[in-house]
Amino acid sequence: MEPFAIRTPSVDDLLDPNSAAPVERRPLRDDVRDRILRAWIDTREQRPSHLSVELPAAQKRDSLAAELQAAIRNDLVATYEASRRLHVFTRAERREAQVAFTFLVICLVASSLIDSATRNDAFFSSISQGLVVLGWVAMWQPAQQVFHAISRMLSRTRYRELSQVPIEIAWV
Repeated sequence: MEPFAIRTPSVDDLLDPNSAAPVERRPLRDDVRDRILRAWIDTREQRPSHLSVELPAAQKRDSLAAELQAAIRNDLVATYEASRRLHVFTRAERREAQVAFTFLVICLVASSLIDSATRNDAFFSSISQGLVVLGWVAMWQPAQQVFHAISRMLSRTRYRELSQVPIEIAWV
């Protein structure tokens, strides 16, 4: 089996920069996790023997490779465990989704009222359609989170496989 690799320009581009946890407990950035998953899915016919993560040699220091291996492993295991249930929103995100949904309903009601009161006037029709678009734009992020959570759940088997793949840190 062939190994598969991802390359990142720095350690900060590999791990979540907003996490205050020690390196070995920091989660991967979402885009890095998605790249790993896509690469794994694309190798369906011939599963690789290990995951190789390539980082710049200038950032190499004692014990960093072991910490990064632990961070990647912990993230993949946590993602696998989280994929068991449909967890879409945190408490704060749930509140934002409720506000966005309420805003969408208000925009749709206002649009309907404008349509019924103006009888196809082009100017007011444009305002009405603008309100509909504005309401749906407000729902963009919550909808994206729902799709991401469903995708994570559907990829559960792949995350289980990834959580067991040997990880190698390569300094290039």
